[in-house]
Amino acid sequence: MDYPASCTIGLGSNTPDRESQVNQAIEHLCGYLSKCSVSSIYESEAFNGKDAPYLNAVIHGISPVGSAALIKYLKEWEMLQGRNKNSKAEGVVTIDLDLVIYDMRILRPKDFERHYFNKGYRELLANGSFQDE
Repeated sequence: MDYPASCTIGLGSNTPDRESQVNQAIEHLCGYLSKCSVSSIYESEAFNGKDAPYLNAVIHGISPVGSAALIKYLKEWEMLQGRNKNSKAEGVVTIDLDLVIYDMRILRPKDFERHYFNKGYRELLANGSFQDE
């Protein structure tokens, strides 16, 4: 695989400061990716039906690294923002960053099909974010 390559990342947070968390992640990722396109930020119910509602967004851009290195980069940011196994088990997600599509391959099919990703993804499609691929 040659890179740079296109990537699409789903973002979500359900903490009291969720808007700040999502905005910080967007700023951080758009500083790393080139040709960064961002969906609007929108609320969605927790997939499990019991945790606090999330704010979500989807980012599409060009990654300067391969998929494994990009996933590592995303997970390191999550940890820096305070995400850990205990908080997730308690239903608190400071920030969730998932590489759903890399180089036009769906890496996370379940996320790709879920409402919390689909809303932002479809918005980016409608806005022409994928036209040059």
